[in-house]
Amino acid sequence: MPAFLKLLKLAAKAGPVVFAVVKSFAPQIKRIIAENPQAYTTMTRRLGKLVASHASSEKKGSLPHRVSVLRDQVTYLYASANTYDVASKALFWRNELETIEKALPVLDAMSRRQRAEFERHLSKRLDVLSEVIITASLIDDIEDAEIVESEETSVSQEEENSNPQEKHRDDFRSAHRPTESEDDA
Repeated sequence: MPAFLKLLKLAAKAGPVVFAVVKSFAPQIKRIIAENPQAYTTMTRRLGKLVASHASSEKKGSLPHRVSVLRDQVTYLYASANTYDVASKALFWRNELETIEKALPVLDAMSRRQRAEFERHLSKRLDVLSEVIITASLIDDIEDAEIVESEETSVSQEEENSNPQEKHRDDFRSAHRPTESEDDA
């Protein structure tokens, strides 16, 4: 399945934790790919943004960009949170990202050596946050796709169940309608 392999490669680039999550949810992800390509596209697009921001981390000035991408992910995660636990984690991560963002202007006031050391520290912190955030986002996407799937299944089952009842009701009504000869009598 080439689509799943593409996601697996992106996950490997994102980090070992994300890769492990994708492997552990492989059956659900394969079902999502087959039944809900739009959810799969959303997952790969967001994962691709994170991988691209991580890949650009070697460039000067990339820390603000990485913080921005992660903030977008956290905002999306908070908005789509299905539980209080996910929402509270998203708020915690947003606060962490704000702390990092507030520290970025201080870099300009540091010496070259201090700046390089502090940038490495912030980059490592962003790496850890990135793995945790994307893992939570993937799990949330998978759960959302499963919820949508179960809702669609229950709606189609209701439609199937309601149709036989309506058919029996219509059969009953037609069987008990007065015929023309009964109307004349």
